[in-house]
Amino acid sequence: MKKTKLLITSFLMLMVLFLVPSCSPETYSLDGTTDKSAIDFEITQDLVADPGGNTVIMTNKTPGVVLTWDYVTGKSNKAKDIVKYAFKGDYTIKITAVTGGGLVELDPVTITVSKDNLNYVNDPLWNLLSGGVGKSKTWVLDLDENGVSKFFAGPMFFYGTDNAWLEGGDKGCYGADCWNWSPEWKGNQWIAAKGNYGTMTFSLDGGPFLTTDHKMIPSYGQESGTYYLDADAKTLTTSGATILHTNEYENCVDNWQTMKIMSITANTLQVGVLRKGSCDGAATLVYNFISKEYSDNWVPTAVADPNPSIDLNGGTVDDLLSTTTTTTKTWSLSKDTPFNWTSLDGTFLNNWNSVADYEAAGWTGYVASDQATVVKNKISFSNDGTVKTVTSNGATASGTYTTSTDGTNVISFNAITPSFPIGSSWATVSTTDKNQWKIVKTAKTGNVVTDIWFGKRDPNKSEYMVFHFVLN
Repeated sequence: MKKTKLLITSFLMLMVLFLVPSCSPETYSLDGTTDKSAIDFEITQDLVADPGGNTVIMTNKTPGVVLTWDYVTGKSNKAKDIVKYAFKGDYTIKITAVTGGGLVELDPVTITVSKDNLNYVNDPLWNLLSGGVGKSKTWVLDLDENGVSKFFAGPMFFYGTDNAWLEGGDKGCYGADCWNWSPEWKGNQWIAAKGNYGTMTFSLDGGPFLTTDHKMIPSYGQESGTYYLDADAKTLTTSGATILHTNEYENCVDNWQTMKIMSITANTLQVGVLRKGSCDGAATLVYNFISKEYSDNWVPTAVADPNPSIDLNGGTVDDLLSTTTTTTKTWSLSKDTPFNWTSLDGTFLNNWNSVADYEAAGWTGYVASDQATVVKNKISFSNDGTVKTVTSNGATASGTYTTSTDGTNVISFNAITPSFPIGSSWATVSTTDKNQWKIVKTAKTGNVVTDIWFGKRDPNKSEYMVFHFVLN
């Protein structure tokens, strides 16, 4: 046990501003340096809880001063913190005081733990992270040198500052700032350079050791340190070693050694660090890892484009497009929601139900005054296989079309490429490189299908840009 006394008048830095009539320069003054002997703290071992001294209590007894505890397996600046060491050994706790006169390094305190208490690491999360007591487990970032993400959509996702453990709270929400964006790397390559990011290995062989080999950020290189997993709080802290991460956000995170556990399974790990506000606003940057074993044994599989369920009203796609009591149907571009994006299963990616929703989302290129023009964009399908378009400026075009017979609901155009402007926005109704649309969604009014969303498959992202037409 160690006690030291501190008499200090203020924790805050004092600034004295002298003004004279001749506009003399500003002069500042700092508190004098605090002697380390004046700082009072206490480090004790609870021998009742653990006869081997595994439970260590660190207490700051100096008002107005913040102490940072570096206790080997992690760091803390709590006024009172309790650390539980699972493995026997000597642990040297380093203490730094933040005073009005600056930082003061205090004499380190070494405590001895005489017995193992593996109950402190006998938790499913510890086992998933490290492989269990006496074992180790290696993880890699889910993006390789070929630009392939083997489990997740990409190497990192973005969440609000109040998002955390995804299996708890309100679907991972623990406050007011909750949102998420899970970008597919293929369509958002700016978030991270493809490459071999190296490895990080969590071990419980003789202690909670962490070794990292940073391939993409040479300044980190190879590191050896320790870690602590708080299974209850779902947090992870490291000391002496840093998790693998992308260089793109290196300067946007103040603390790479304290993070949230967002999710963990036998093959996957997601950890979140806090992005500072000066980098496009505060957010939780979530890095997606897969076990090296999973990565080494991964075999790519071809995934067919799914077919969203659409309502054909008992008929065929041809009936839907062209046949009612006549031989032709004309469809006009919706004035309320002319475009959106959907996932491959047809789920809308934006909650847009009116032109006001576009404006609220920042789509200033499509506003209420554009509605009268948008509805002049029309496409007519006839049951003889001909198709005609009329754009808002009166231009017309004709051609032919065919529909798939394999249930994929694809429309192929010939001698015509449907294209319509959407207001004054950059957004344009267009077809794929193969000059095709896919019917992604439909909606009925009564017993009649009155709305169709024609989808243009994105070549990189797993989504469609959809164009909403209504029966004329």
